[in-house]
Amino acid sequence: MSRYYRFSRYLKEKFGCYVYKIGIDAGFSCPNRDGRLGNEGCIFCDNRAFSFHSCSPKSIEEQIKEGMEFGQKRYGAKKFMIYFQAYTNTYAPVESLKKKYDIVKNFPDIVGIAIGTRPDCVNEEILDLIESYATHYEVW
Repeated sequence: MSRYYRFSRYLKEKFGCYVYKIGIDAGFSCPNRDGRLGNEGCIFCDNRAFSFHSCSPKSIEEQIKEGMEFGQKRYGAKKFMIYFQAYTNTYAPVESLKKKYDIVKNFPDIVGIAIGTRPDCVNEEILDLIESYATHYEVW
C-alpha cells in the first residue's frame, strides 16, 4: 500500500484511464522577466531546464498535438491534462488568457487544465475565468 495518494492515481480513478499531463509554453512572461519588479530575471524560472517547447515555441495547438501523440505512443494515454507551465500563465489581460485557455476546447480528449502562476499575478477577474473551466475540466 502506498504511503501517499498519487495524483496520477486520482486522475485514473476519476477518468477511468491513464491521464497524461502535457506541459506547454503559451508565450507568457512574468513580472521578473519583463522588469516590472525591477529584476533582470529569476533564478527559479529557467524554463529550458523543464519545458520542452520553451527554447523554440510552437503554437499551443502544435504543442498539444505533439504531446498527445507522445503520451499515446509512450504511455497508452487516452485522456490528457494541459499544463500551462512556462513562466506566469495568468500574467496577461483576461481576454488574452481566455483566448489561450480556450484552445483546449478543440481537443475532446483533454479532461484537465493546470495553470502555473504566482499569487501576485492573480485577481478576482482571472479567478472567475479559471473557475469557468471547472464545469467541464479538472482544474489545477
